[in-house]
Amino acid sequence: MQIKSILFTTALAALMAACGEPPVVDVQQQQGDPLKENMINANKYFASSEENEIDSYIGRRGWKMQKLNNGTRLWEYQKGNGKELQNEECVNVEYRLETLTGKVLYEKAEDMVIMGRGQAIAGLETALKSLTHGSKAKVIIPSAMAYGVVGDGDQISTRMVLVLDLTVK
Repeated sequence: MQIKSILFTTALAALMAACGEPPVVDVQQQQGDPLKENMINANKYFASSEENEIDSYIGRRGWKMQKLNNGTRLWEYQKGNGKELQNEECVNVEYRLETLTGKVLYEKAEDMVIMGRGQAIAGLETALKSLTHGSKAKVIIPSAMAYGVVGDGDQISTRMVLVLDLTVK
């Protein structure tokens, strides 16, 4: 039994000597989470596809929209004659809401928004910051700046781009 143990140890030592130093492997590189990476890639693909759909929609209509810093598109087709909207100001917004496919979700809706409080969806509040009282505008809000993957639990489903025709009262 002792001879087998000595032979095994000797053989193991010889094998290690013949192979040289074990390779150094960057453990961080191998520990990537494939599920997380797949989700990130899927979201990048979805966002890119959504951008293309929005650009195509705008192009077909010939709208002169500007792209705001969060991806929201804005076209103020009738300038307001009032003052700029301020933080903590209570603003009444009347709008028609539809999808990129033209499905009308709300024909005539009205909401009260307190600027700067984050009450409104992010894309809407960003657009309102660029408008004045009395403005009429077309606003396209990417799903990530609207209701995202959850929707509103009523008319707006998951990952839906919103198209608003709004008036700042």
